[in-house]
Amino acid sequence: MEYKLNAQVSTKRIYRSSLKLGGVNPDGVTIGFTNYYMEINGSPFFAICGEFHYSRYPESDWESEIAKMKLSGINVIATYIFWNHHEEIESVFEWKGNRNLRRFIELCSKQGLYIILRVGPFCHGEVRNGGLPDWLFGRTFDVRSNDEGYLNYVRLFFDQIGKQAEGLMFRDCGPVIGIQLENELNAAAALWEMTAKQGDEYLNGGVSGHEGIEHMRHLKQFVVSAGMDAPIYTSTGWGAAPWLEDEVLPLYGGYAYTPWSISDKNPHQKPTGEYTFVSYHEDESQTVDFKPPYSKSRYPYACCEMGGGMQTWYLSRFQVDPESVVAMTLVKIAGGCNFIGYYMFHGGTNPFGKTGYLNESTTPRITYDFQAPIGEFGQIRRSSHLLRPLLYFLKHFGERLAPLGTLLPEEAASIRPEDSSSLRYAVRTDGHTGYLFINNYQDHVEMEAHDNVRFTIELAEGRSLTFPQRSVLRVPRHASMMLPFNFDMDGLQLNYATAQPVTYLESDEAVTYFFAMTKDSDGELSVSGELLHLTAEWCVVERQQDDQHTVVVPWDKSSMIKIAREGMREVRIYVMTAEEASTLWEVEIAGTRRVIFSEYPIVVQGDNLELIVNGQENVTYSEFVEESGATLNHSIELASLPIPFELKTISEHKIVLKLDVEEVLQGNDDVLLKIEYTGNVGYAFSGGQLIHDHFHNGAPWEIGLSRFRDQVRNGEIVLETTPLRQGTLVFDANATMAVEQHFIGQKQAVFHRVTASPVRRVSLVVDGLQTSI
Repeated sequence: MEYKLNAQVSTKRIYRSSLKLGGVNPDGVTIGFTNYYMEINGSPFFAICGEFHYSRYPESDWESEIAKMKLSGINVIATYIFWNHHEEIESVFEWKGNRNLRRFIELCSKQGLYIILRVGPFCHGEVRNGGLPDWLFGRTFDVRSNDEGYLNYVRLFFDQIGKQAEGLMFRDCGPVIGIQLENELNAAAALWEMTAKQGDEYLNGGVSGHEGIEHMRHLKQFVVSAGMDAPIYTSTGWGAAPWLEDEVLPLYGGYAYTPWSISDKNPHQKPTGEYTFVSYHEDESQTVDFKPPYSKSRYPYACCEMGGGMQTWYLSRFQVDPESVVAMTLVKIAGGCNFIGYYMFHGGTNPFGKTGYLNESTTPRITYDFQAPIGEFGQIRRSSHLLRPLLYFLKHFGERLAPLGTLLPEEAASIRPEDSSSLRYAVRTDGHTGYLFINNYQDHVEMEAHDNVRFTIELAEGRSLTFPQRSVLRVPRHASMMLPFNFDMDGLQLNYATAQPVTYLESDEAVTYFFAMTKDSDGELSVSGELLHLTAEWCVVERQQDDQHTVVVPWDKSSMIKIAREGMREVRIYVMTAEEASTLWEVEIAGTRRVIFSEYPIVVQGDNLELIVNGQENVTYSEFVEESGATLNHSIELASLPIPFELKTISEHKIVLKLDVEEVLQGNDDVLLKIEYTGNVGYAFSGGQLIHDHFHNGAPWEIGLSRFRDQVRNGEIVLETTPLRQGTLVFDANATMAVEQHFIGQKQAVFHRVTASPVRRVSLVVDGLQTSI
């Protein structure tokens, strides 16, 4: 089927923003804003922000995990500063160990990443009381109010944060470029967990109207007086939140999984509107969940909470589709978002406090894995592998994308989330060049595949572009893609491609562009220019005119296209299968950028590469060698390293794992337990202390042992699960003492299998142009 889109449009109207944000540091680096995007040194900067909570992760592992985020494509890290993690007992502040905010900021700086501090004082984040300390309740004032008693405590807390960030702000050439004030004011209320189970009562959700604006102004004054003078101030914009006009950049987001919408009366989630294309930056556009109190074209549409995953809640158990993360990213940027932010990008573990568990009651006590792209124990998930090629594109070509406006087909406004058959597409363009976005993913809906798809785009000056012309574009279920047209490659024009640009490498002799195909759909590329010759392995090459060639690449075979030009360096296009693209890592070693293909996560330590291998013994990876335009394959044989442990069955719902933690961790970075069970809630105890937990959702329960090496007593871990129930509760009001409940139905609580695998780091030494053992 052919789809047509009239892109005979003028360029997007971009002008200096009215936001009183920005600044310059002593090195002369500038930050500023237009009405459409952020700028660094006067050029568009595509912010790629990922949330990582330092106080939910061991300090000893911060540097490695921050490095993983950088290699995943993140250039800004956001983190909550939970008040009750630092002042759990009134006037007793803790800033050491896993709460060492200053060291966390310094490590982000070491990796060359910017940071946004989400200072609260209310954060939410599924933390007890939303992060507000217990001792703050039951006072003569309301929390999150303009009462001087409350504000005085906030001022003292912000002063403490300011001391930790002293000398690390952007104005000091430090990495802290942003401060978020409050969170979800009027959209989420503070649950006082000390009394929550006596009625689940939510206390003050904030102040609205003029008082809300006054409250935000107080908070901004406090952070500035505490020394946190930043070029960017933000606040969450949803839920009719108050905002400081022209002083704060409102941030938005969206989630595919909304457990807060689930209740006993409404046990099934409805599809969200996050996967239909809309235009976020046009005043006349129809956007269901984005209706700001200002002109949409006045400020950049920016996000801080796009669902990198979601934490399971007691009433809502689900497995996050990995495709949901990359699809949401595509929809957001297609709609004009030039500042993306993921919550969470890296999962974590709730600390156990002096006053007990610090979690919100709807979620597990310990785990805050969030099914994030990088898991609670540093696991690199499939969502990360799918997302990484797109984030690399934004890193290298975001400056090209940022000024382009959004163009939607007429039928886009009529497509509802429940619509499984209509093809969803949009374009960002200036009328000449641009990108076609296609999304065939929708949460909680099984989409239909589309075959024989072709597009015709009417461009400026009466030009028309139809593609593909020699092959068939197939859009499988769950697929999302971004296809370039009139894309410049070192002076050579790529007329169109049914493959997605990812990154590039260049030398004096050649420049290599990497493209990713979609599974089950061949890649077709059309190039124009004065060529001496074009060669392509495994491909069909057709020459339409003297200066125009079309190449069709089979979807299941990566191929190198080489284009020689008179008096110019060679242009290479490496077109990857979808699977190979998901293994691409871009690293910089000794000042040289390289491309490595590995299914194993990579960490750069100085001038060394480390592969993080989970259980495997036969390790393979390859490096692209720019000089030859070929890949060099490596194979490593690791010694077999079984993890000795014993399992003792107490009952179907309770087993004991016996092992010597120090022995099994010897020489390993970690040991990952994988527990397969059927139940409601899984608990892991040692010495009578709860060390980890899991809300059953059908996926294996994973525990990294290194996290708990000091908590495992006598080499025993007791695993227990409560029953998973399918049936109904019957209430007996005639019982002698009180109302009794009787369950009628099936109950199941059983452990099926427990495995343990070593997580090892394989160090690679850089030698010349290739890596080797």
